[in-house]
Amino acid sequence: MLKKIIDKRNYIIFFVIFVLFIWILFFNKKEIYMESFNYYGETITFKVYDKVNHKKLTKDINNIFKKFENVNEIEGKLNSDEKGLVEYGKVLHKKTYGYIDVTSGELLKKLKNGESYDFKSDIERLDINKEVDKDINFNFDNIIGSYATNEVLYYFKQNDIKKYIVSENGDITAGEHYDLGKYTVSINNSNDEILYLVNLENKSLATRSTVSEFRSYMVNPKTCKKETKYDEVVVIASDNLTANMLVNSLYLMDINEGKKLAKDYNAEALWVGDEIIKTDGFDKYIKNN
Repeated sequence: MLKKIIDKRNYIIFFVIFVLFIWILFFNKKEIYMESFNYYGETITFKVYDKVNHKKLTKDINNIFKKFENVNEIEGKLNSDEKGLVEYGKVLHKKTYGYIDVTSGELLKKLKNGESYDFKSDIERLDINKEVDKDINFNFDNIIGSYATNEVLYYFKQNDIKKYIVSENGDITAGEHYDLGKYTVSINNSNDEILYLVNLENKSLATRSTVSEFRSYMVNPKTCKKETKYDEVVVIASDNLTANMLVNSLYLMDINEGKKLAKDYNAEALWVGDEIIKTDGFDKYIKNN
């Protein structure tokens, strides 16, 4: 009699384990969210490991990006989103000692056409509480992708989305890792050969490189010239806005000036040219195996 009770109990335990296994295998799968968005001439891809409503998240991200589609055409009275962007542009001008200037649109246009231009900044004329003058030619190309992406990351924070990795035209922002370890990102040279593998978690990595195609980050508003002094510049910082700000500035600066600015924001940087130069703390991110 006792043996029958034990056998029956074993069958029940086996059945419970079997049902649990089937549930885990087929019904408890967490489908990873992955979606790419094409805005501002960039491809921005989000991979989210937290459980989210895929359809709603895609719609909400699109709505955020759409708010900034025509930023280079800002004029007249500013709406609340435009005010935030313009004010951010003024802050960047100050933080980067003038290397980022959102009023350099005419300079960018002239240099693209192979013309010289004596640029004078209109940054002091910008007042978010007044109408913007029609003759100010904006250039938000360097910052709009990271600015809008940061708006999405703020949305993530509000909705308790913590485990993600974002690629904004190759610039990477990593949240908390979805499993043990950290995200691994490669730094490649101009021949697409891997120079380093770096570990990221709750950090951002931004890269600028010398390419044949003219890019807005190559324009130095302080010299009114196109700069190509480095093959590549890489920055690792605490967030995507800081990484983007620094990499766009360091690409235009000499190395000593760039090291100082990176240090001011507790960031690490790498320059690729005739030799590879790194800030003192960059190696701590490099994956050794």
